[in-house]
Formats: sequence, C-alpha cells, structure tokens
Amino acid sequence: MAKQEKTAAELYREERKARIAKAAKKNQKKSHRIVLTKGAKTLIAVLVVIAIAGGIAGFAVSNSGVLERGKKAFNVGETEVTLPEYGYYYNSIFSYYFNMAMQYDSYSPGMGLAYVGYDYTKMPAEQKYSGEIEGVEDPTFADFFEETAKNNLKYIKGCLIYAAKNNITLDEEDLKGVDESISSIKETAKNNNFSTAAYLRMCYGKGMTEKLVRQILEEQALASKVQTVKTEEYGNAYTAAEIEKAFNEKITTYGVVSLRNYSIDAESTTTTDEEGKESEVVSDAAMAKAKAEAESFAAKVSDDASFKNAAAEAEKAAKNEKYKDYITDDSKTLIEDATYDSVVGYADDKDFQKWVSDKNTAVGSTYILETEGTGYTVYMMSAPMHKAADSITYDVRHILIKFPDDDSTSSDTADDAEETTDAADTTEAADDAKEEVDVQMLDTSKYEGTNIYIDVDLEDTGDKALYKQAQDILVQYLEGDKTEDSFAALAVANSADSNAEDGGIYEDVAVGDMVAEFENWALADGRVKGDVGIVETRFGYHIMYFVAKNTTTWEDTIRNDLGTEKYDDLATKIQESKSVEITDVVDASIANVNEFVEKLAKQQIRNSQQSSSNN
Repeated sequence: MAKQEKTAAELYREERKARIAKAAKKNQKKSHRIVLTKGAKTLIAVLVVIAIAGGIAGFAVSNSGVLERGKKAFNVGETEVTLPEYGYYYNSIFSYYFNMAMQYDSYSPGMGLAYVGYDYTKMPAEQKYSGEIEGVEDPTFADFFEETAKNNLKYIKGCLIYAAKNNITLDEEDLKGVDESISSIKETAKNNNFSTAAYLRMCYGKGMTEKLVRQILEEQALASKVQTVKTEEYGNAYTAAEIEKAFNEKITTYGVVSLRNYSIDAESTTTTDEEGKESEVVSDAAMAKAKAEAESFAAKVSDDASFKNAAAEAEKAAKNEKYKDYITDDSKTLIEDATYDSVVGYADDKDFQKWVSDKNTAVGSTYILETEGTGYTVYMMSAPMHKAADSITYDVRHILIKFPDDDSTSSDTADDAEETTDAADTTEAADDAKEEVDVQMLDTSKYEGTNIYIDVDLEDTGDKALYKQAQDILVQYLEGDKTEDSFAALAVANSADSNAEDGGIYEDVAVGDMVAEFENWALADGRVKGDVGIVETRFGYHIMYFVAKNTTTWEDTIRNDLGTEKYDDLATKIQESKSVEITDVVDASIANVNEFVEKLAKQQIRNSQQSSSNN
C-alpha cells in the first residue's frame, strides 16, 4: 500500500506545534538565566566590589556555606526546601525588582518607582507594599518578596507533581538549555575571576552549589514544559467557530484597521506674560478656522485617490514644493493594518473610538478629530477592522567576514593632504593586492544533497581576499558533517558579528530588520532548512545557514491567548493545591535569608548612590 501523504491541515498543525515548542524553549532559556540578565550583571559587579574590598580569600571562607547547605527552610507538601533553595528564589525576585527599578530610573529619575512600584534607594523592609498579603497587616516589600518566593516554590513543586501524573518530561533539547545556562554561569564567574562555587555563594548566599542550581533550573524547565504542553493542548481544543467568535468579541484586540489621515494645525500667536516669558497660544477663532478647513477637506474625499489629491492640494496651498509626494507616497497619509490602540491612543472621543472599532464602518467615510486644542485631523476609513495578515519572521545563522572599517579622513592642510595622498597610494596598492588573489566561484555541483546559493559577483566584489576566506569557511562546512551544530561551531570560531558566541544565530527576525541582501537571501522562495550560501552586504561577506521561516496567523494568536487564559486557571489550582501547602517553617532559616538580602540591598544602595555622585 502506498504511503499516504499528509494533508495540508496536518502539515500546518505540525509546523505550528514546532513553532510553539521553539518559542517555549526560548522563554525557558530566558527563565533559566536569572543570574545572567542585564540587571543581574550589575549585581555581579557590585558583589565583586564587596569581595575585593573585604579580601577575596576571607570572603570565600566566611561564605563557604557547609553548615547552611543542609538547613531546612520549610516543607512544600512532602518536599523539603533547603535554606539555599529558598534563598535562590527570594534573592531572584528581589534582584529583579531592584534592577528593573534602577534601569527605569536611568532613563528618567522617578520612573522606576512609577513603573515598578519599588524604590531601589530604600531597604525592602522600609517600603510599604501596595497590595495585600494574607495574614500580614501593612505589608512591606520584604514581606512581598518572601511571599512571592514561597508562592513560586509552591508553583514549581506543584508542576513537578503534575508533570509526573501526566507523563510530561524533559527531552534532550530541554536539558541542553540547562547545560547552556550552567556553562554561561561558569563563564560569567570566570570572567569575574571567581570560581563557580564562590560566584554562586556571592549571588545567592551560603550553601548554594552548582548541583543545587542545576536542580533548580531543571525544575523550572519542567514547569515551563508543563505550561507549553497544556497551553497548546487547550488552544488546539477550540473550534474554528469559537476562534471566530473570540475575534469578533475582542476585535479591538485582534483586529487591524487601515486609515488615511491628514492634520490641519490651527494658527498660533506668540504672547508675552508680565515676566517676559513667551508662549504659543491658539485662539478660539483660530480653532474654528482650522475646523472649517478640516470640514472642507473631508467634503472632498470619498476614496484613497481623492484623499491623496486633497492632501496634495492642501500642501500646495501651504507652499510645500514637494506636494506631489502626497499623491505618489502612501506613507504620507496611510496608516496601514494598525492596531486599535495605536490609532486611538489617548483620544477620549467615544464616537471616534466606535468609528475606528466598528468593522461595518463604511470605506471612504471620514471623521474629524480635535487634536488637544492645537488643530484637527481628518481620518478616512480605508479598510475597516479586519483580520491581520500573517506575521512572517525567520531564523538564520551566519558567519560574518567583516570588511575593514574606513577610518580615513581628508583635510585642506598641506601635511594632511600629503598623508591623504600616501593613504590613497596604500589603498591603491591594497586594491592591486585584492585583484591578485586567485579565487574562483565555488563549484557547487560536487556537494550533492545541499542547496547552495551564493549571491556574490566576483567581477565587482568588494574584497576578493576576504571573499576567498568566506568561501574557504563554507567549504570547510560542506566537507564536514553539514549539521547546524557544525555551522554554529564555525560561527563561534570565525564570525566577526556580536552573536558569534551564540553560534551566529538570529531568531524571529522581522521583515525589514536586516539589510536587503541578507533578508532577500533568507526569504527567497523555496528556502528550506540547511540551505547555505554567501551574501555580500556593506558590512562584509555573510556565510549563511537557513534555519526556519516562521508564520504566525491571527488564528494562532487567538488560540495561544485562549490557551494561556485556560492554563492560568490550571496554574492557580496547581499553586493552591493542598499537595503544596507550606508547613514546618524554620524561622531561623527565613531570618538567615532575609539578613543576607538585607546586606545585599544596603551594598547595592551604596553602590548606586556612589555611581550617581560620580556621574
């Protein structure tokens, strides 16, 4: 019997499943790297200062943690949580809030408190927490950190129980992610001149070990796996009719709209107050005039062409020499496939909100919106609320052989002119050397089973010597085992790009993010995993390895959202289950962790104050 081909629907489901799994692994890696986030690297720098100031040897001995390693903090159900494990979770949530608040404040003073709710210049126990914590009157952030650490542990341990009951386990890729995180931790410790053990103790307190960190990361990975599996399962259970219903019920969330817009500013006058301070003022008469102009504009339009003509006419009247651009350049007036929020923004006009969100709003209809006392904007409906087009991203690895930076300058002075002439002679000599390089286009016919696409013109290429280097690396790949891992290894060894240490990977690259040559190669029709080649851009030669093209539809988005909502209910049940109740709390252990974080907070506050004074 002939092998039955898979249906389009089956192929789509397989592709979607792979996308979701990949996204989960990506998120899982992020959750693993708690100690490697941007904020945590600041923490590392602070701790290094502490160690140097107090003497590294003495610091390491005093924090050996042999006695603390086996100390119990409390039980989560039938599982004993040790002091270091609880300390890991407590310190992680504290560090997250501290560094997020500090990062926001670096943009604008006070933004950290406004956005995060936490003041990193004060001790956790000195700050009131705005939420409620059961059994705690007037809770502080110290109470909040403790409660959050305990709840996170309850959730993680509950997921382990759920995974065991439902046969959800970690696969090789999941464990590979944990290994990568451990390797990164070791590398970070090495770069700061510490052993892994000393580094972990400094970050998380006495008793923390590599073995315990690995256990924690594997448990977090399994919890992430539970979420991925169940979210996908829940999302796939919805019928097409239910997905369509969800779209219509939340059209402002999932829909997009296309509009034309043209702004008419009211004329302002300059006034001077008693203190001589000037300000721009728009009178009621000026606003009335602008409104009349907006109404006149709106009366002229009924479709895209008439709107563009009206805009060009208005610009011509305003003495804009490039008024014809408003006819030829859509970007001048078109807002295409925009989300509801991006269009409405802070507009409180309920009628405008309804006009934008109604999928039955007539094409060509107009709405005149006042722009906060400065004028009016004429909107015309080009395409009412509709389903968004598929979102395309791609994953690709590359090895960059970079062109030399051009740092040469010229000057009118005699000496500089002479130097420029010498530089020109050197450049000419270098160009001659380039021409002398013996390089031929790669004969791809002898590498069967691999699609090779080289987008380089040898007659007009920028640097033949560098091209030969790129081609030699590609040949090295083609004559090896030709796997993604082997390509990644070559990237680590040869690429001049900043992502070399990650194997040259770029994931979820959006259309328009890369230079045209790079993107055109990656998104060429028929591109499949394992395709390789060389592309020349203004940066140099890119040895390419295609990984995947990712397509996300409006239906995918809704299924994922509905699946996530349903999983959130399950997560609550897991965390609140009697099987993960916290019992047998050892107060001395809780106090030990609080004391460690208190010392850490004081040091971080001092460090941030010193940094601010230096700036």
